[in-house]
Amino acid sequence: MTETKVLASACRDWWVACVAADTEAARQARAQLRRAASVAAVLGVGATHELNRYLADAGCDIRGRRDGPDRLALIAMALAQVTNDARATAAQQFGAGDPKALSSLRFNALVRTKEPRQLMEPLARALRIIEGSANVRRLAADLYWWGDAIRTNWCFDYHGATRARPDREETKA
Repeated sequence: MTETKVLASACRDWWVACVAADTEAARQARAQLRRAASVAAVLGVGATHELNRYLADAGCDIRGRRDGPDRLALIAMALAQVTNDARATAAQQFGAGDPKALSSLRFNALVRTKEPRQLMEPLARALRIIEGSANVRRLAADLYWWGDAIRTNWCFDYHGATRARPDREETKA
């Protein structure tokens, strides 16, 4: 299993047990993470550190990354917004409908954001607009690897286009 699949499964397992469950602890964690307005506030929630344990146990210790705490906080906060583990990705949900669920202006601002810390607020707002319906595994993996390639993929998903892949002949040149 690839690192991305292991990471995505660990995040979904955490979401099911610690955020989406119908328990007092999960309701409390969900509320705290949804209200958190900063990395420090998210890191102050015990469920965030439980996510870190799930990731570490799966061999994806996020603390080793330069921006590890920011990524951990972003993933925890974003997954706390998800109320329905949908088949469609967040970007596909943002681009659904006519007019689109998330305006192109808001979407473009979202995908231009490079730093996890700066992505927290606009992403939380966007996830609320689609009523928390997104693919948990894919959202977690995308936020873990957030960068140019993921942002490009989100643009294709948002616009309902097939991702660009060069022809074999083009790659040989």
